[in-house]
Amino acid sequence: MRLIDKLPVLKPPQEKYNLIDTSKIKNLIPSRSKTAFTFVIDNMFYRALSFDSHYRKVLPFLEKNYPEETPFEEVLQDFTREVNEIRTKYNVDFKKFKVGTYIPTRYGLLKIYNFPRTLGKVELLHSIELYIQQEIAENFPEKEVVYSYDILPTEKDEPYRVLITIVEKEIVDKLTEWSLMNGMDIDIISFEPVTLINLGLYKKLPEPFSILYTDINKILILSYQKDRILYEEFSFLFSPDNIAEDVANLIIWDIRNYIVLNDLGNIYLAGIVTEYEHLMQYFLEKLPIFGIVTIDKFPERFALLYILGERLIHGKTL
Repeated sequence: MRLIDKLPVLKPPQEKYNLIDTSKIKNLIPSRSKTAFTFVIDNMFYRALSFDSHYRKVLPFLEKNYPEETPFEEVLQDFTREVNEIRTKYNVDFKKFKVGTYIPTRYGLLKIYNFPRTLGKVELLHSIELYIQQEIAENFPEKEVVYSYDILPTEKDEPYRVLITIVEKEIVDKLTEWSLMNGMDIDIISFEPVTLINLGLYKKLPEPFSILYTDINKILILSYQKDRILYEEFSFLFSPDNIAEDVANLIIWDIRNYIVLNDLGNIYLAGIVTEYEHLMQYFLEKLPIFGIVTIDKFPERFALLYILGERLIHGKTL
């Protein structure tokens, strides 16, 4: 089953929905609303952001952090209660919002495959499907999944570059059912690494680029290159007050090894640690960080939700 990102198909039709569009085409989403509501549910937090086309916050930030890993359903229940409180307090009709969410990294897979330019269209599509089925068999042997693929722009003499995204169907179904029960129509269901790449593209980072994205329960390092995507998630619990240096140093050691083994450069720091000077300084001292990615308009922990909102309001695939 294809993962529907709910962006309209370009003409001539491409038989898929774009997760990433590097052709800089704008205004792909008809303007039903100029207000976005984006949210994410993870096993240690939930978070939601709403803003309009002038980047004005429409509703209060919704956010809750948990001290330990919590079942997805429990987090979703808590989020539902807060959404209902906001709905009642502000008399909100979520049907008037464009709604987007992204699926955490651990629930899926993202890859770029290269195929010979000599393949015809039928052969290319058949090869893509074979590779996808192979990935599903190897990485999701006992799970139902949904997937999408996108043939990225290339020069005429270059191989086809195909972006493949596969995620677990169960979480897609839960998010879709939840949105319908709460009076919302989801316009975008994305995937965390895809959204992180979109952050780099939106900030016009020189390609290839790597981003070290930090959240309260993880460090996600991702490298976006012309012929491949690499990423790895490291579990780590952030505290704004202090750093458990013995644990942090072990994580930093693993990250440095990953950087060296994969020959990663042009690394940018993003996410929650950039909200705290002492945490940001620690990472800058310990790792070969080239620069910092910030969104400026909202707290940095809302960076990926902000990028989803940009797509929803301004009709861009970034």
